[in-house]
Amino acid sequence: MIEKKELLSENLKDFMDYSVDVLNAMDGAPEHSAAQQEVVREKIQNLKIYLSHLETSYNENTPQVNTGSVTGETPTISDIVI
Repeated sequence: MIEKKELLSENLKDFMDYSVDVLNAMDGAPEHSAAQQEVVREKIQNLKIYLSHLETSYNENTPQVNTGSVTGETPTISDIVI
């Protein structure tokens, strides 16, 4: 099972490392057997999970801007929720 890590940098490292693994699995694609194609498809699905964990981690580690302003003005530093 692919687990989300606590730190953004750890999730980024996992995504990048697995991306290289997927690229290597794709090498020689025109000659892949049905079994090799299935392995690559599974790796791509796993890569999507890693990307989802990375996106979630990024969102958890960035300040959220309060967009509920009635005036429609550009958010100020006081609108940032930490």
